Amino acid sequence: MPLSSPTDRRSGFSLVTILAAIALFAVLVGVVALNTGGAPERSKAGKVVDLVASLRSACASYHVDTGSYPYEYAGYAAAYRKLSGRQEDAAWRGPYIDAPLGAIQNPFGGSIHLYNTVTANGWISGFDCNGDGETEVRNSAAMLWLSGVPSSAAESIDHAIDAGIPGTWSDTGRVRYTPGNSQLYVLVYR
Repeated sequence: MPLSSPTDRRSGFSLVTILAAIALFAVLVGVVALNTGGAPERSKAGKVVDLVASLRSACASYHVDTGSYPYEYAGYAAAYRKLSGRQEDAAWRGPYIDAPLGAIQNPFGGSIHLYNTVTANGWISGFDCNGDGETEVRNSAAMLWLSGVPSSAAESIDHAIDAGIPGTWSDTGRVRYTPGNSQLYVLVYR
C-alpha cells in the first residue's frame, strides 16, 4: 500500500526549481551589472568631449581676435588665463569662457590645463591628425591636457573625437594618451 496518494502531495516548487531560478537571476544581475558598470565612466568621458567642443569655439574666437593661441592654466592668476582672465591686449574681446578652467572640469579628479603649444613640457611631439603616420601639428595650437584619465575613458573620448581615423587610437588623431601616467592630450584648435 502506498504511503502517500497523489492527493496528499503538497503543491509548490521543488528545491531544484528554486535553485535554477536563483541561478538564472544571478546571471541576469551579472549581465546587467556588466552593461551598466561603465556608465559613470562614459558620463565622465562625455563631459570631456563636451568641454573640448566648448573650448574649441572659445579658442577659435580668441585666435581670430588676437592672432595667437590661448593658454588657460587651472589655478593660476589672470595673466595665465587667456580665455577667462582680463588681458591688456587691445585685440582681446573676452572673456571667451564663463569661468576659469579649473580642476573641477577634469571629471577624473586630476589636473587640467590648456596649452598654446602641443609640445608643452616635451610630453608629446605633436599630433598625427589623419592617421597617415606623419605628425602634422608640431608647435603652436591649443592643446588640452588632463591627468588621471583611465585608459578605457581615454579610448571612449578618442572614439568620440577621432571616429574613423586609422592607426592606434592612443597615438593618432586629435587625441593622444600615455597609459603609463594616465595623461590625455587633445588637440582642441589649430
